[in-house]
Amino acid sequence: MVGALTRLFGSHHLELAEDVVQETLLKAMRDWPYHGVPENPAAWLHRVAKNLAIDQMRRRSRGVELLKENAALLRSEWTLSSTVTEAFAGPVIADDALRMLFACCHPTIPAEQQVALALRSVCCFSVPEIARAFVTNEENINKRMYRAREAFRAIGKVELPTERELPVRLKPVLATIYLLFNEGYNSTAHNDHIREDLVEEALRLCDMLNRNARTEQPVTHALMALMLFHAARSEARVDANGAIVLLQDQDRSLWDRRLIALAEQQLHQSAVGAELTTYHVEAAIASVHAQAPTFAATDWARIVGYYDRLLALAPTAIVRMNRAIAVGRSQGAAAGLHALDLVEGVEKVHLYHAARGDLLRELGRDEEARTAYGNALKLVRSPVERELLERKRSGLEG
Repeated sequence: MVGALTRLFGSHHLELAEDVVQETLLKAMRDWPYHGVPENPAAWLHRVAKNLAIDQMRRRSRGVELLKENAALLRSEWTLSSTVTEAFAGPVIADDALRMLFACCHPTIPAEQQVALALRSVCCFSVPEIARAFVTNEENINKRMYRAREAFRAIGKVELPTERELPVRLKPVLATIYLLFNEGYNSTAHNDHIREDLVEEALRLCDMLNRNARTEQPVTHALMALMLFHAARSEARVDANGAIVLLQDQDRSLWDRRLIALAEQQLHQSAVGAELTTYHVEAAIASVHAQAPTFAATDWARIVGYYDRLLALAPTAIVRMNRAIAVGRSQGAAAGLHALDLVEGVEKVHLYHAARGDLLRELGRDEEARTAYGNALKLVRSPVERELLERKRSGLEG
């Protein structure tokens, strides 16, 4: 709805669009407890938002400039109402979500601000959630958001990019969707380890990209494959009490084979053309896990090979850390620990210390493992991950 209204009002009235949607939701919170939830809640919300938008457009015509192409709408009540109604049609709403996503990633907005704005305006992330996604504080995000909104206002018409602009703007759009998925798949601070609402929203947005002829690309299929492979394991990743179940302990009969088949299909569709992205390689790694009938049967040597290719594309500390963990599975704990100790820049990442703890425990160096788990506990944010680390450390003490 924010996307539809921003297209009507223009990017310089983003706050107005958000206010209309906010007022719509507040009306629902006031009315539904007394009159019951409507049979079609989405239609109810759209109808209220349309009426509020028409009212705002009437008011704004008397002194506040809207988009030039909307000026004619204000001359006729019938034209105004029909145009706003048309803006809320189902297929148009879907396209407006994409328009809004690409508008937030407009090249006139600095790169570090694009994804933050998209997470806030399209994915409905709170400022604390965005701060966690970027591993920074809320003050920095608020400053970043202010600058991003100022730049967004100057865009004017919200629309999909041209063919020439598409490759540049698609990259931050996909990064936004993947951050949204990651927060859902492995929540950093929520009480639930998996937030299905965020996972489903990321899959929905990526699916819209693949259904639109202008935005469907091999890389969008690769990201969809990657997310589907991970989503297929969701049911096995937590137990009945919400505690984390590690990969080696998961009941693979709970893995969703339908989603895995869809993921393999998407991975196949991504193999068109010469471009190889990080999403392609990460999806290939996830595919190896999905194909293994048991944890012991996992082809870890192949996974290490994929991580070598991933390092060539993205030589980051996190990739080096994950490669070292795979080396530990493929070549033994000593080789894994040696590779892990060579990684720099991950001292403030709790997973690094947790991985060291696992490898040290496997080598029988319990006191060092206990210290490593303690270091991880000082950095972890997620309550369920904290509980897992405490379980591991107490197991050593036992």
